[in-house]
Amino acid sequence: MKVKSKLLLSFTLFLSVFVLGACSKEESEDANKKVIQAVLELQFDGPDEEFMSLIHDPQYTTIIEGSEVNPELDKYVQGEYGPYFTQFYVEAFLNTTGLIYPVTAYVSEYKLNLKDVVIEESKDISNRYTFVETVGYQQEGEEEKIAHVSGSVLFSTDEKGKIGKLEYEDDNGLLEELNKQ
Repeated sequence: MKVKSKLLLSFTLFLSVFVLGACSKEESEDANKKVIQAVLELQFDGPDEEFMSLIHDPQYTTIIEGSEVNPELDKYVQGEYGPYFTQFYVEAFLNTTGLIYPVTAYVSEYKLNLKDVVIEESKDISNRYTFVETVGYQQEGEEEKIAHVSGSVLFSTDEKGKIGKLEYEDDNGLLEELNKQ
C-alpha cells in the first residue's frame, strides 16, 4: 500500500510540475504577444501628436558640445517605448525603422489606424515571432485605404519580455503611398 501511495504522490507531483510549466510558457507567449501588439499600436495608431511635436518643434532641442539634445523626447521615448524594448535596442529601433511610418504619416498628413494583428510564435526559434497587421491609412476628406504590413520580432534572451529586434519585412507599398504628395 505504501508503494502505491508513493507512486501516486510522485505521479501527482510530476503532473503538477508539467501543468504549471505549460501554463508558464503559455503566459509568457501571451505576454510577448501583448508587447508586440502594444508596440504596433504605438507605430500604427496616430500619428501621436505629442511625439511628433517633440520630434519636430525646435523649442525642445538644444545644442550641447555640438550635438542636438532633446531631453523631453528622450523622456517620452523611455516612457512610451522603454517598457517594451531592451535598454540598448529602443534607441537603435527609433533611429532606424521605428520613426519611418509615424513621421512619414505625420508629414504627409495621413492618419494611421491599426485594424488587426495576427502574431505567431516561431516553431523553430522560441524567442522569435512573426506578425501580419492590417493598417488603415487616410488623408482628411479621402476614403480610407488598407495595407498589410508583415514583420518579425526577436525577444531578448537576457531581458525577459523585452524586444531585442523588430523588423518590418513587407508593407505592400504602404510607405510609398504615404510618401505620395
